[in-house]
Amino acid sequence: MNHDHSEADELQHVVVVGSGHAGGRVVQHLVSLGFAGCITLVGDERHPPYERPALSKEWLTSEAEPSLDALPIVLAPAAFWEPSALRDVRVERIHERAVALDPAQRVLTLASGTKLPFDRLVVATGGAPRDGAIPGANRPGVHLLRTLDDSLALRRALRESRGLAIVGAGVIGMEVASSALELGVPVTVLEAGDRVLARCLPPVMSEWLLSEHRARGVRVELGVAVEAIAEAEEKTSGAARYVVRCKPLVADQAQQREAFDIAADTILIAIGVDCAPAFLAGTGLSGRHGVDVDETCRSPHASWLYAVGDVAHVLDRASKRGGLRQETWRNAENQALAVAQALVGRALPYRETPWMWTDQLGNNIQVVGQPDPRDEVVLRGEPGAGACAALSVRDARVVAGVLVNAGRERRFLEKLVASATPVDLARLADSRTSLKELAA
Repeated sequence: MNHDHSEADELQHVVVVGSGHAGGRVVQHLVSLGFAGCITLVGDERHPPYERPALSKEWLTSEAEPSLDALPIVLAPAAFWEPSALRDVRVERIHERAVALDPAQRVLTLASGTKLPFDRLVVATGGAPRDGAIPGANRPGVHLLRTLDDSLALRRALRESRGLAIVGAGVIGMEVASSALELGVPVTVLEAGDRVLARCLPPVMSEWLLSEHRARGVRVELGVAVEAIAEAEEKTSGAARYVVRCKPLVADQAQQREAFDIAADTILIAIGVDCAPAFLAGTGLSGRHGVDVDETCRSPHASWLYAVGDVAHVLDRASKRGGLRQETWRNAENQALAVAQALVGRALPYRETPWMWTDQLGNNIQVVGQPDPRDEVVLRGEPGAGACAALSVRDARVVAGVLVNAGRERRFLEKLVASATPVDLARLADSRTSLKELAA
């Protein structure tokens, strides 16, 4: 444990860049931990800091247009973000974008030209959605989904849409496909890879989820590249607004796959995020994985720099695995506390078993750990036939798992993954033996 109170006592000004979930929680935790200096929260969104999981689900499907009050997603307590309350605890909110950093002088430059000196800087910028440099991606009716305003714009578009094309079969893409289906909008999903949710599901579960979507009427095309988004040639009554031009990535003579077009009124590009903050360009403090930090969330290149949330790439020097960057609700929630504690001189190693969830087509899917397609998979139950689990096993140890409609088992699965204890594979596959027993 590191209690560097002398250094913490000298801090006069902490600047947090990024006013989303992770950045907002850092501010709240600093206040609750009794930080005596001033805090500045910089971010160009006008809304109070909020949680994002609902943006691809409830915010799209609610009968009435959602609001922060009707579907509360603001970081609780909401009263914390009232201007008078912020003043009382020496927190300043600046609704601007950070554009440059002078590491030598510790000065942050904002879009207005304002210079903001600091003692410590926390990067909480998350990721910027990629558009893939697809020709036509800037057309009206083509959406990215990251913010509350993005969600509201997509929601309004879907209510007038006769067809939605989604580029990308990751979590966001497939959640929006599920939401659009609930609204009665025909959906086509276009994916360059050979699986849906390939980053977080083992192949057997990708196949199950794909079959679920197709059974509900979602057209899913795998192994295709989107070459352009073009205006539809004929604009008669009932005609689509756009065509998405697609090309198979690998020629398949057996299926005689050729280039094809998808007609759509609304298009969502959901192919992941870039986590290299633009304002750090040229400083050497960020890379393609985001901002490198050690186990206390501190940069190894600048002792005054911390990162939190999606942008934080936690190095794993002990295992030589490189590092881990988590785009999850829980990581934003818990890593924010670790950063705040480090800033007030109570630094502890931050270790978090990855966990995420997604709700699609009436199914709750929870993923613990990091499934690898090369791992052996042990099934408990049959996908599509009630609650089930797919457990990724390496060297007789459970390293990850997927739970479908079995959320009560999560804490026991987390214990199995965290302990790395060898298990009997026969007992693991026998659903009569509970995960609680195996984790004991």
